Amino acid sequence: MKIAHVLKTLTGGWLAALCFACSPQMPDAYTESQDAPDIYPDYTDVTVPPNIAPLRFIVDEKADAYAARIKYPGGEWTTDEREVTPSVSQWRDMLASAKGGALDVEVFVEHDGQWMRRRPFKIHVAEEDIDPYLSYRLISPSYVTYRDLTLNQRDLTSFDESVIYGNMMNTDVEHAQCINCHSYQNYNPRRMQFHVREDRAGTVIAYDGTLVKANLKTDSLISGGVYPAWHPTEKLIAYSVNQTGQTFHTRDLQKVEVQDMLSDLILYDVEKNEVTRIPGDTDELEVFPWWSPDGKYLYYASARFVRKDTIENLDNETILRYKEIKYNLFRRSFDPASRRIGPPELVFDAAARGKSATLPRISPDGHYLMFTLGEFGVFHIWHKDADLYLMDLRTRQVRPMTEINSDDVESYHSWSSNGRWVVFSSRRYDGNYTRPFIAYIDKNGKGRKPFELPQEVPDMHRRFMRSYNIPEFMNGPVEITPQAFASLIRDTEARPARQKN
Repeated sequence: MKIAHVLKTLTGGWLAALCFACSPQMPDAYTESQDAPDIYPDYTDVTVPPNIAPLRFIVDEKADAYAARIKYPGGEWTTDEREVTPSVSQWRDMLASAKGGALDVEVFVEHDGQWMRRRPFKIHVAEEDIDPYLSYRLISPSYVTYRDLTLNQRDLTSFDESVIYGNMMNTDVEHAQCINCHSYQNYNPRRMQFHVREDRAGTVIAYDGTLVKANLKTDSLISGGVYPAWHPTEKLIAYSVNQTGQTFHTRDLQKVEVQDMLSDLILYDVEKNEVTRIPGDTDELEVFPWWSPDGKYLYYASARFVRKDTIENLDNETILRYKEIKYNLFRRSFDPASRRIGPPELVFDAAARGKSATLPRISPDGHYLMFTLGEFGVFHIWHKDADLYLMDLRTRQVRPMTEINSDDVESYHSWSSNGRWVVFSSRRYDGNYTRPFIAYIDKNGKGRKPFELPQEVPDMHRRFMRSYNIPEFMNGPVEITPQAFASLIRDTEARPARQKN
């Protein structure tokens, strides 16, 4: 027993010595710099969840040698590589020890034999977790091509990514689809929907193991369902129905304009396969429905557009007057028991400010309304002036979220289930490709500096020629296989919905 104890002690000592010897040594002598390190992605002084994947980064500064150190309570991690890439297990240990505190990061660069330490920074670690999964579409930078589009899901605690469904699975010479508008009921991946456009079209709905393809287009609707919003408790989805067009500018730097020529709101009962049209003014373009967390209000955006021309010239008039189309935010009361919906109530008059508001999203505690604000129009992902704004629903005070906005586009956004995190679309790095950024939002509605979705290879997004579209949090992965979705889409006719009114 005594010999075994000695061997165990020696072995532990040798292992510790070996681990220490394998750890890159930090420079003993260096000069201090007050400049922040030039790193990509910019993770300096961000706030992260304690269950997020490693924030790996590359030092952009050209130097002869590199070193970096991450200090955490009880230890440190070091590297002498330009790419700072802690493993998933190492990173989890760091975050667990620093939860509610911070990691201290140092970056060293060597020029002509002289080491310099750039200004150290912190990575703050929040107390609150983030939902473990994120789903999004990946789409190539084209205005018309979508055959290689995929709907993916990412494990936010690691770098694991998988395809939920891909367009190419049912695409051949004669058939092609476009999938869009994925959505979940209360972050539940077992209750989801997405649309299939073009050939073999329909709305795919998964609900607790049941998988159907529905046709929501009836004779009296201008289209099938487009932008969805699951009711938080009922088997009910609110949709806008839209007649959408795309035009191109010849002189404007913003080359693309996506517009609704017509749009309305409907409710779809998943269990009854029944559509109900929400009464509305024909001069209102209603879009982007979203439920309050208690399910008692339906929020949406609507633009009043009184046409001066005949119906034959509807599209031309909408295109020519595109800068006049400005959306306000409304809500309607809703009684889940009777399914009665109330009259429109103005929530935010953006048009009075000469602006256009879209994409209303309510925080899970019901206190805050986040939305996108631009100069005009509805499809703000193409508008460089678009920013995120926040309304306190208790006071109706509105402010720009300057702490998370940039000089380029901020558009689509989604709250985490605990209300402490938001994911949003931004083109802040290159102005062309949409990337997901995540920001902490405290209980007072104040945001912290956002961070880009972490990648296994730090500079992957610099070479990744696809945009992320509609980032949505999930409390787990979609377990239905891509093959099961493909079989439903290929082999099943869409079930026609009945219209109630």
